[in-house]
Amino acid sequence: MSRLRAIGLVGWLVACGPAPADPCLPMCAAAAALYGRCLDEAGADWAQAGFDDADAFTDSCETWAWEMRLLEADAVDRGHPEAQGAVDAACADRHAAMRAADAACAAYTGIDWSEPPWEGGASRR
Repeated sequence: MSRLRAIGLVGWLVACGPAPADPCLPMCAAAAALYGRCLDEAGADWAQAGFDDADAFTDSCETWAWEMRLLEADAVDRGHPEAQGAVDAACADRHAAMRAADAACAAYTGIDWSEPPWEGGASRR
């Protein structure tokens, strides 16, 4: 095998390697667990919160992440480089807060989910 071909093969393998883990997936799982616990503590259930069950909540959370990433890309394209990576950073921060053993319900309920993470420090919690 020629050296050039070997370099090309290595480049192809690196480019086709596994994608980095999505930090929003564990955040959504932690959010479902915490919010579910909060609903139980309040004597409520998923239906009263507007979801069929915890899986429907998780699907909704993952859709939020997908939508925010689309908006993030648009913001970057419109000249707002500070938006780049904000969704992943927010998911990582929120996951850490919500998975804590002593996480209070406010770790979930205190988030303004409609505010894009790059538009304010409060939603990066």
